Amino acid sequence: MYLNKRFTRVIYCLVVSLFALVIKYVHVLNDLYSYWAPEENSLIFDYIVVGGGSAGSIVARRLSDNKQNKVLVLEAGQDAFSILNVPCLGLLLQKTSYDWQHSTVPQYNACLALDNNESQWPMGKIVGGTGMFNNLIYVRGHREDFDEWFEFKECYDYDADVLPYFERLEKQVESGGSVYVSSLPFITVLPRFIARAAKTLGWPIVDNTAESTIGMGVPRVNLRNGARWTTSSTLKSLGRSNLILKTNRVVTKVLFSHDFEAVGVKYTYSGRSYFARARKGVVLSAGVVGSPKLLMLSGIGDKSHLDTINVRTKVDLPVGDNLQDHVTTGFDLVLLNRSLDLGIGSMFSPVSALRYFFHGSGPWTTLGCEAVAFLRTAVENATSQRPDLQMMVMPLAIKEDDGIHLRRLIGISDETWSRYFALNKSPALTILPVLLHPKSRGRVRLADKNPASRPLIDPRYLSSDEDVRTLVLGIEKIKQLTRTKEMAELGAKLNSIPFPGCESYEFDSAPYWECYIRRLTVTAYHPVGTCKMGALEDPTSVVGYDFQVKRTNNLFVVDGSVLPTLPSGNVNAPIMLMAEIASDVIKRVDHWRVGKCLRVDALLPKNMC
Repeated sequence: MYLNKRFTRVIYCLVVSLFALVIKYVHVLNDLYSYWAPEENSLIFDYIVVGGGSAGSIVARRLSDNKQNKVLVLEAGQDAFSILNVPCLGLLLQKTSYDWQHSTVPQYNACLALDNNESQWPMGKIVGGTGMFNNLIYVRGHREDFDEWFEFKECYDYDADVLPYFERLEKQVESGGSVYVSSLPFITVLPRFIARAAKTLGWPIVDNTAESTIGMGVPRVNLRNGARWTTSSTLKSLGRSNLILKTNRVVTKVLFSHDFEAVGVKYTYSGRSYFARARKGVVLSAGVVGSPKLLMLSGIGDKSHLDTINVRTKVDLPVGDNLQDHVTTGFDLVLLNRSLDLGIGSMFSPVSALRYFFHGSGPWTTLGCEAVAFLRTAVENATSQRPDLQMMVMPLAIKEDDGIHLRRLIGISDETWSRYFALNKSPALTILPVLLHPKSRGRVRLADKNPASRPLIDPRYLSSDEDVRTLVLGIEKIKQLTRTKEMAELGAKLNSIPFPGCESYEFDSAPYWECYIRRLTVTAYHPVGTCKMGALEDPTSVVGYDFQVKRTNNLFVVDGSVLPTLPSGNVNAPIMLMAEIASDVIKRVDHWRVGKCLRVDALLPKNMC
C-alpha cells in the first residue's frame, strides 16, 4: 500500500510538470506564429471589447446580435484547447502562462502564514478568463444583494428588474442563453453525511442553492456533458462575420479625443504596437485588476496617484478604490478516520479517464466543492434573510498531494507546511467558512506607468475586526457539524495540532481562532468593486448606472470591477447577469445617441433610473 501511494505521488509530480511543459510549448509555438503573422493597423470597428472572459464574451455576443455592428474582441491570452475544459484541470492552469499570476502586497492583519504575507490572486489570461480557473459553482445571490445596482431603491423590484435577466442568461444555450447550468455529475459519500448532520443541527435542506437561501444543499454548476462551460464557449460557436476575436493582444491604453471621448485602443502583439478605432464604444471587460489598471494607464484615476507615476490626469475619479473580496480559512481543519474515495489515485485510474470521455462523469468532473450552505449569524436587522456566511464543503485536503502543487497555489510558507500540514497523517476534509459581506476595503494602484509592471493590489484583508468575529462564528459552525453523530461515523474531529504562531493560545479558545484566522487567511477568488457603479453625484463611484465611465463618452466598463458590493455567494453568475444588463444598456445608449449628447433618462432598463 505504501509503495502504491508513493508510486502515485511520483506519477502526479510527473504529470504536473509535463502539463506545465506542454502549456509552455504551446505558447512558444503560438508566439512564433504571432511573430510572422501579419497584423493590420488602425482597423475600424463599431465596438471594441477588451477581454474575452465571462462578461466580455456576453457583451460581444449581444452587441453582435445586430448584424450592422462590427465588434472586435481583444484578448490578452490564447484560446483554450479542448482538454483544458476537463474540470479537474482548472487548478493546473494556475502559475502557468494562462495566468496573470497576480499577488497582493504584504498584508499586516492577515495572510501571516503565507509566503511574504501575500495572497496569490490567479486570474485568467485566456479566452474564457478566470472562468477557466474557477470551480464553476453557479450562485445567483440573494435578492437583497442587488439593491446597490439601482439608483432609486423605492422602485427596485427583483422579480421585474433582475430575475428576467437571470432567466435569459440561463436559457438553453441553443435558444440564446449564455451559460449552461447543471447538477454535479460526480460526488463522493460526503454530501450524504453532511446533509444528515446539517439536518440534525436544524439547518434547512434546500434543493436550489443558486438563490443563496439559508440552508444546505448540493451546488449548481456550469458544466455541459461533464465539461467546463463558460460564456466564451457560446461566443466561439457563433461563427459570425461581424464578430472578430483576436488573441494575444494586450491592450495598453484607451485612446481619447479631447480627453473625454473614447475613440479606440492601443495594443501590443508580438512585441509591436498597433491601434484599433471604435466608432460607437470601447468596452473594458479586463477584470477587477485589468480594467482599473487600463483606466489609470490612460489617465483616468485618482489625480494624486497619477501624479506620483507621471501620468497626466484626464479625468479625476476614484479608480481602484472600493476593492472587496470574499476571504476564508480552515484548510485541513477537519480530520477523518476514513478516506472519501476521491484523491490522486482515483484521478489517475484508467477507469476515471474512460468514464469522463465516454460518459462525462467520474472523478475528472469533480469541482472540489460538493456541498454548500448559506448561514446568517448577524443579529442586527432581524428582518433580513441575507446570509453572511457561506460554507463550502470539499472532500480534499491541501496535503493530498504532499505539498507538490496545491499548497503552492495558495502560497503556504515552508514553515507552516512543515509544522502543521505535513505533520497530519490522517485523512482530512475541508469546510471553508466564506465571509460574504466583509467590512474591509482595499485598493488597486499602479507601481509605475509601464504597462508591463505588476499592479499593486492591497485588499487590506481583516482590517475590520468584525470580519474576524464573523469568521470565528464560521469555525463554530464547523465545530457543530463535527460533533454530530452523523459526522462521528466518519470519525470527524478538529485538527488539534497547534497552528504555527498561535502556540501561546489555548487550543479552541477565541484568541486561538482569531490568531488562526489572521494567519491562514485565504482568498475565495471573488474580488469586485474597483470601478464602482453608482450615481453621477456619488464621489466614490467610477461608472454611472449606464456603465459609462463618468465624465467620458463612449467608454464603458462591464466586469466584476463595477459591482458596488459583494453578492452572497460565488460571483461569476452575478457578473454574467451584470453583463446581460449592460449589453441592453449599451445598445440603448447607441439607439438614443444624438450627436455627442445622450438622453440618459431614456437609456436604462425598467427602474434602472
